[in-house]
Amino acid sequence: MKNHLLLLITALTLGACTPADDGLALQADYLQRLSNALDVEAAPGFAADELVRYRLPARRERLLEIPELRISLLELLVEARHCPALQQQISLRNNSLGKQLTPSSRLAYEGDLLRAIDSCITHLREADQIELRGTLEQLAQDKRAQLPAVFWNALNASPEVERYLRFANQALPVNAGEDDAALDALAQLASIGSALPAALPPAAEQLDPLFFALHASDQGGHLITSLASLIHTLNQGSQMLDSRQQQRPLCPTGQATERGRILQNIFVKYYAGSLQPYLAMVDQRGKAWSTHLRSLSDAPQIPTASQQYLQSLSADEASLWADFQLATARHISSWQDLLNSCGLAPGQSGWTGSAASADQ
Repeated sequence: MKNHLLLLITALTLGACTPADDGLALQADYLQRLSNALDVEAAPGFAADELVRYRLPARRERLLEIPELRISLLELLVEARHCPALQQQISLRNNSLGKQLTPSSRLAYEGDLLRAIDSCITHLREADQIELRGTLEQLAQDKRAQLPAVFWNALNASPEVERYLRFANQALPVNAGEDDAALDALAQLASIGSALPAALPPAAEQLDPLFFALHASDQGGHLITSLASLIHTLNQGSQMLDSRQQQRPLCPTGQATERGRILQNIFVKYYAGSLQPYLAMVDQRGKAWSTHLRSLSDAPQIPTASQQYLQSLSADEASLWADFQLATARHISSWQDLLNSCGLAPGQSGWTGSAASADQ
């Protein structure tokens, strides 16, 4: 009996600690109040299955085949006293740990290896070792050509990146904190990928914190859910506003009516006062996020599945980000048309910038 009671208390405690999805709750409340004030049928709520279209492609569709270039024989050719850094990198790759490098660690390793090869080539040029220098130059050329593929495999096989780009069960919280570290990491990864193969990838000391910043952030997935849910909310709200005006105009004579003033109150108190600040936050985060994703999608040798996915999120047209912008503009236009028809829009004689005290 005591065990059952303990399990019940534990379950209740965990349930109490689960954060409420106030981003989706805010949107649902807005649509319900709009429905009540317009006296129209309530809009359907946002359904989680609408997020399926933003699901990441299977990992196997995003990974690239990279031919293995064996460097173990170089260990017999390169004397440690001439090229110690290269000897160290070759030994690292050939030991048990080196053979199990994660894709992100391999990206850093390839940069370190090429820097060591370049340094060794410079030394061999001074020592006039033409044959070995030619071997290293060819290896460096082949390794550089593989860097874009190594970069994309590092991202596409990384659980940190996958987590950041996977939609979440919740929208962004209404008072979400800043997410500068993750957005900066996304920007830096886009810059690294775009510079390949001319510029080498940085060492692990610089790369690892970028992947960690994405892992530590929930806001990539939350932002996808916020954008998708807001598209639904704004379009449903616009449809309610437009259909009421088309079927039963609030102010048939162009003069303010009681219901028109109720709608003005909804606009001031619940759109401008509650939903608009949330929209502004999502828009601010979304601008930086979508810009970095577009830059990332331009990096060379991007797998087709990755490019299509990133474009579905961030392209200037026919994407999650573009649809959010269109839905926002449409909703503003719908409100302007309704308030103008009643003489209650900002700048008109019936406009009041404060909400009535009565709750709607």
